[in-house]
Amino acid sequence: MWYYKDGENEIGPVSKDDLKRLLKEKSIGGNTMLRSAKGSNWRPLKEMVKKKPKNPPPVSPAPPAPKPQPEPFIESNVPVTESVSPPPPPPSSSPDRPSGGSGPLSVKTCNFSFSGSGSEYFKIWIVNIVLSVLTLGIYSAWAKVRRKQYFYGNTSVDGSSFNYLANPVTILKGRVIVFLAFVLYSVVGEFVPLLGFGFLLIMLPLLPWLIVRALSFNARNSATRNIRFTFRGTYMQACKVYLFWPLLLPFTLGLIFPYLYYRQKQFLVDNSTYGTTPFQFDAEPKDYYGIFLRLLLPFLGTIVVAALVEFLLPSASLLFWVVFYLYGFAYISVKANNLLYNSSGLAKHRFESTMEVFPYLGIIITNTLATVFTLGLFHPFAQVRAYNYQISHLSLLADGSLSEFAAAEQESVNALGDEAAEFMDFDIGL
Repeated sequence: MWYYKDGENEIGPVSKDDLKRLLKEKSIGGNTMLRSAKGSNWRPLKEMVKKKPKNPPPVSPAPPAPKPQPEPFIESNVPVTESVSPPPPPPSSSPDRPSGGSGPLSVKTCNFSFSGSGSEYFKIWIVNIVLSVLTLGIYSAWAKVRRKQYFYGNTSVDGSSFNYLANPVTILKGRVIVFLAFVLYSVVGEFVPLLGFGFLLIMLPLLPWLIVRALSFNARNSATRNIRFTFRGTYMQACKVYLFWPLLLPFTLGLIFPYLYYRQKQFLVDNSTYGTTPFQFDAEPKDYYGIFLRLLLPFLGTIVVAALVEFLLPSASLLFWVVFYLYGFAYISVKANNLLYNSSGLAKHRFESTMEVFPYLGIIITNTLATVFTLGLFHPFAQVRAYNYQISHLSLLADGSLSEFAAAEQESVNALGDEAAEFMDFDIGL
């Protein structure tokens, strides 16, 4: 795995295949600084390339056995300079197409994968904790970037990894604003409670705006195949799903909660795009009601069992509620996650999630116990275990060539231009 510099940003880890693709797309060049994931010395890409001879000599009938040579980083007949000649046009037939070349594209299952480990992430996590404490929280913005870059860079699909490109200073700016607003609310509420309540009413309408800005920031700073994601949700849409519908919860005795959950997921997916192509979400409210209704029977059974245990052995009744809570958390997480991805698409491509409740419940239970018995030190390992399980059960059902799709998106993005400005852009850690 390798890291490269894009201006002041250090991007990676990326694979050799990713670097070859970026080189062909002219996203990097011969003067791009590069280092190995295991090293710390930066060198220009052109110094790390071994060129193939254009006209290799014919092989003699009985050549002597050559000594083993170290594998070059990249072998290429293309001169590596800042101006790389465009790649030759693709052949008429593609591995994603039938042999005839004119028939419909076949569906290709591209599995997501995660190459990180708990021991690697533990080093990042412990340094982030120590520096955040020593700087009174100021370093937390840099800690978030390091954490996301690690998880993004080690997540890949169809040979291409993801990148997180956020500037920590921008994140810090948003957190300072939110922190000052919280301090102001606390001070006003302490000395003049009535004004504190009025301040809360004034701040409440800002919540949807903060959510939209945070979602936009995180999407625009996430990329794969050199194409960024975007989020185009509006303030009024966010007001409906994060203010209006939640206000109806007490009046409906909570019965509207599955519909609220559905609307929030719909808001997130339908307003997200990859380059210029929007995602689609085709789930229905009844799908989410089905998830919660199927949890009702175990809930009623837990009430009956807990009541009997409370009568016979009062000290053990709490254990049943803890078990039900963990089961309910695993059940909702798995079913909602599967429904979210299985109902989402990008152009002709679809997603597929195949998580199962009891394997994920086992991960949650062991993670919880290990984190408690290690006084929190197992937390980074727990994060990696849970994330790795989710990613390893996620696939992209590609209807056609992803490379061609990404190339077309790159042309559309270049033609449209980057309309996203940094003005009033910040992240609050959502």
